[in-house]
Amino acid sequence: MIKPALVMACLIPTIASAASFDCDKAHSPLEKAVCADPALSTLDSSIATSYNAAMQRLSSDGQTILRDGQRQWLHFVRDLCFVPQDASSVEFCLTQHYTDRLKDLSTAAVTIGPYLFSRSDYFSASTHDKAGRPYEIHTGAPRIDAPLSPTIALWNSAMAKQTMHADGSDCGPGHGDEYSGAEVTYASANAISVRTTNEEYCHGTPHGHGGSAGLTYMIEPHLHALEASDLFNMDTAWKDFLTGRSYEAIEKKADGAQVERKLVERAATDIRDWTLTQDGLLITIDPYAVLAYAFGTTEVIIPWRDLKPFLAPNSPIPAQT
Repeated sequence: MIKPALVMACLIPTIASAASFDCDKAHSPLEKAVCADPALSTLDSSIATSYNAAMQRLSSDGQTILRDGQRQWLHFVRDLCFVPQDASSVEFCLTQHYTDRLKDLSTAAVTIGPYLFSRSDYFSASTHDKAGRPYEIHTGAPRIDAPLSPTIALWNSAMAKQTMHADGSDCGPGHGDEYSGAEVTYASANAISVRTTNEEYCHGTPHGHGGSAGLTYMIEPHLHALEASDLFNMDTAWKDFLTGRSYEAIEKKADGAQVERKLVERAATDIRDWTLTQDGLLITIDPYAVLAYAFGTTEVIIPWRDLKPFLAPNSPIPAQT
């Protein structure tokens, strides 16, 4: 009999007391489902390992935030996966959300640049549509656990406001399935850049909608959202350069479809489409911005060495460039 370290053990504050779950004593539907499937048992054990490793690195506040998110996630999978359905559907649902949670926990305590980042999550599947199907809601935001300062506290607050609070549903009365998350793509003493993703699916519609955006804050000399002048010398042809590179990528992807250069310029020079990375400037152009939805998202990354002639003297880019 497989004896995984069931995820509930993660909620015990003292990490050393998180013992393996005895499947011979499984009694709840969740426990029985995990014990009945070797793949789920492995995922469950991996989640417990990742969670405990993160807890060991985090501050007391970071541990509390991570623990609260884990508790919400447990209620989330119970409410979502154990609505009336057959055993195979339960297994599929659990596998999907256990896999997603394991990915979340990979960023629960990670060092990027000079900072230790953790994460804050909110989960809910407690409300239902008219057919009794739960609405899935998951919002997640990165936070800096250490080192803390008044400026970093302001950054944490800004990230929470940006990614943890929905702007309202576009699904009419009630709401749909909602996901909001953010990935840290670059961090230095001068700037932190994240790529945010927001998606919503209105029940009964052919497909969901949403997209990605960049969110970069300058940390020094004072906290503020990135402006074009922080990155580029305004007296150079940086707009034409970004537009040209983006146009080339979109035209190649369009496979003969008409591409309007003005739309490309609007997207390529929009700071909300920019994300700083170690390798270069990532421009993310969502469906409908230039091409039809079927073409999907277009990503254009321009190396810092190619942007060097256009950069401002104190651009917040990697030092080796």
